[in-house]
Amino acid sequence: MATALTFEDRYRTVDEDRVLDTLLLLGWAFCDDTDHARTTAQEALDRWIECGLGVRLDPTGRRFFDPVEVVHSLKHAGTVGRDDFWQNHYVTTSRQLVGDLAAKADGPVTLSLRRTYNFRNTSPGRAKRLRLALPLRDRCDFLDIRPHGPDHGATCVLGDGRLDVQVQPAAGEDVTIGAEICFRPRPASDAANPPDRDLYLRPDEGLIKLSDPIAALARRLGGDAAPDIAVRAFWDFMIDEFLSGPVHYDQIGIDAPLDWVLEARCCDCQLGSAFFVALCRAHGIPARLVSGHFLYRRSPTLHYWSEVWLDNQGWASFDFMSWDLSMGGQDPAWRDHFFGRVDARMITQCLPRAFTGSVGVTIPPTWRILQTSRGDGVDISLIGPDGTSIYNDHVAVS
Repeated sequence: MATALTFEDRYRTVDEDRVLDTLLLLGWAFCDDTDHARTTAQEALDRWIECGLGVRLDPTGRRFFDPVEVVHSLKHAGTVGRDDFWQNHYVTTSRQLVGDLAAKADGPVTLSLRRTYNFRNTSPGRAKRLRLALPLRDRCDFLDIRPHGPDHGATCVLGDGRLDVQVQPAAGEDVTIGAEICFRPRPASDAANPPDRDLYLRPDEGLIKLSDPIAALARRLGGDAAPDIAVRAFWDFMIDEFLSGPVHYDQIGIDAPLDWVLEARCCDCQLGSAFFVALCRAHGIPARLVSGHFLYRRSPTLHYWSEVWLDNQGWASFDFMSWDLSMGGQDPAWRDHFFGRVDARMITQCLPRAFTGSVGVTIPPTWRILQTSRGDGVDISLIGPDGTSIYNDHVAVS
């Protein structure tokens, strides 16, 4: 695999059934014949193992995988034409999700969000402040939130873009917080209110770090071009040169995370968006990182994208999901689908001013996110190095 991302046995802690569940969500969200889909995914997994995908066997012969490695294997095989799984299932499903949402009439969205924290291996002690990201009010034309916490012994505080719950878990207890949300999404603001340029040109903000290699790349790609021409050059470079997929954040240096992206030539939605923002800022174009949830009824998963200020347009949205939609830039009909615009979404962060902050539990250096279908929605699980859940979100859109 042509990437600096390394895959090691210590990451292979997710059992085969859960890996297949993730493949079913990403490749068969619209398929009702789950038995056939599971068989097809199983056959694909076996093919990738024959081609070098890493697998760890426990003493009983059960197979364990690294979900990051699995996704990179299938996408790399697809980009070089060695396997058609990515094109036939991932790309097709992504396009169906986008098309399904576009076909819906504009109107309020109803969303149910539940977060369950795993305190089963935590000793009881002082009260914990748990946090759940909710829609930002200024990114909604209409918003109604009905929060809820544990049945007793908890204090709930509803703020803009967040729910804080203070609770003291009993020994071995799982704690669930959540909200029922009804809202109408609002797109990015128009050109009527120019931004604070200093704020959105900061050279150092979280993952957005304008190192010398990033600044040099922005100069090479953008030159003296006008902002809209430079933005196009940055977009085309990323679509053509990068592979979009999950990464292991413990492999990324905190001092220069985007230098790692440039070397690895791969990024997830958060790193890819930060990279795009950094290129824009290096060229003197205000830009910011945005996150929230897709509103695809069959796959309301977590996501990051970027917003760029263009004087003739205002805040314009750019989403590297176009890489998957266009099969790595190969299909011109989809290459620019989210260039300068995105579909309706639940926006929970608009950095640097509006951010969620700590979720209330310690996140280990090595972690992964698993997203799988369950019931009427999707489970989004943050898992630790041993494969066990730290917390799990269940999201359902109606």
